[in-house]
Amino acid sequence: MPQPFATLAEAASALQSGTVGSRELVESALADAELLDPLLGVYVTRFPEQALAAADAADRVPAGERGALHGLPLAVKDNLATVEGSPTAQSPVHDPLWWRGCDAPAVARLRAAGAVVLGKTTMVEYAMGRPDPAHPFPVPRNPWDPERWTGGSSTGNGAGIAAGLFLGALGSDTAGSVRLPAALCGATGLKTTSGLLPNDGCVPLSPSQDVLGPMAVSARDCGLLLDAMTGQAPRTPTAEGVRGLRVGVPFGLLDGPAITPPCRAAFQDALRTLRELGAEVREFELPEFGALLAVNAVTMLAEAFAVHGERLAADWDGHGRGFRRLAAAGALLPAHVYLRVQHNRERLTALLLERMDGPGGVDLIATPTWPASARPYTQETAPGDELNLTAVWNPTGFPALALPMGADPAGLPLSLQLVARRGGEHTLIAAGEAFQSATTWHLRRAAPDPRQRPAPLRDPEHTRPEPVPAAPPARAPGDGDGAEAALAALGITAGPADLAVIRAVSRMLNDAGRQPAA
Repeated sequence: MPQPFATLAEAASALQSGTVGSRELVESALADAELLDPLLGVYVTRFPEQALAAADAADRVPAGERGALHGLPLAVKDNLATVEGSPTAQSPVHDPLWWRGCDAPAVARLRAAGAVVLGKTTMVEYAMGRPDPAHPFPVPRNPWDPERWTGGSSTGNGAGIAAGLFLGALGSDTAGSVRLPAALCGATGLKTTSGLLPNDGCVPLSPSQDVLGPMAVSARDCGLLLDAMTGQAPRTPTAEGVRGLRVGVPFGLLDGPAITPPCRAAFQDALRTLRELGAEVREFELPEFGALLAVNAVTMLAEAFAVHGERLAADWDGHGRGFRRLAAAGALLPAHVYLRVQHNRERLTALLLERMDGPGGVDLIATPTWPASARPYTQETAPGDELNLTAVWNPTGFPALALPMGADPAGLPLSLQLVARRGGEHTLIAAGEAFQSATTWHLRRAAPDPRQRPAPLRDPEHTRPEPVPAAPPARAPGDGDGAEAALAALGITAGPADLAVIRAVSRMLNDAGRQPAA
């Protein structure tokens, strides 16, 4: 059944006034999940008994004592701890006792404001890679076309909001994990400033780049969730919006073939809307782009192995292929490459801020969130094959907001990304509210057919036998030579298919890490 409210803000207002009860909303959300979750794979686990008990308790609270999120049903990504259940991080080998019986501080703050937790949503293993069809977890499906990818890694959050299973959720973002599923599913997602929200109780991937962030229908909804988690009083939307803001666009970066024609057209329409709302749109080049992408990739994979390497060595085959191959590539990075990109990270961020503050500077930077709409699962891409417009902002610590800005000819969502300086969340949210006051893309809802049965994920490594060479192939110098021995020294025995990917990613990382800073 359709949710009775279009946005979280509308539902919050009705709950505050008592015109609707929390139990009514929770029952509706649980019924929707019962109907659609077998198709969409939104939840790893649901908490119906606990959610209904929390809703009943919320309905007994007098009107004058209700918090900002009073009685609102929300979802939480499954790398965050909740009292109802420890996170799995969508890994069969994750410690089931990790943070058992506790809330992550960010989750506790949502509850303190009155929120009701419906359940834990699907993600990719440890927030990196793609779903492994050999794993027992639900496969996340895009509500606009269940044969397509939702974006990662906050996969269930994006799909659940787009399908109307809930109106808001909490996710995490290391290279785009809030913004990418928001973009491909047609939701709004906010990557927060590094350090603004506590990461305690969130299974780490890349500790120096991981941040938490709200996902919802609208920018105003994201603001409600953010205010509850930061302890700020709910903001009142202003009439100013983007009026007078200087919005920089790296046209040179975006003019290439990586941006699809529908995405380019929707982005031009979005810029036109920003101009009509009073923003000054100007050229702003990003010479730091390629080097910041390298910083993100090297940092993420090296830190992922530092965090998870011991468990990988103990149970290599228990981890999914997408995650273990990327993390193992991080193990092969020399220390000097990691240290070099950390130096570049500081220098590049300082240079970018200097240009934003100088003559010809800007208040916000605008790009598409992703260069295309969601790909079919059958069209897998290798790391680096698509123009990643989200990952560059994690090394800088800048906040970034993903907003629906249009649809391609098949009706698949397209998304606008706005980026601000550190601490610029309120500027982003005000700009997003203004944009969404003039557009309705964020109010679209997918209507998936629960009877649909999409094709299982293709597993090419198990659909035909791998050819086994008669003798080990010769390895050219610099072509991954020594990778097998280096991994063995760490206690990892990787098969030929794993080694081929690990070597390729390792070469790419080493090449990227040696790039000079802009």
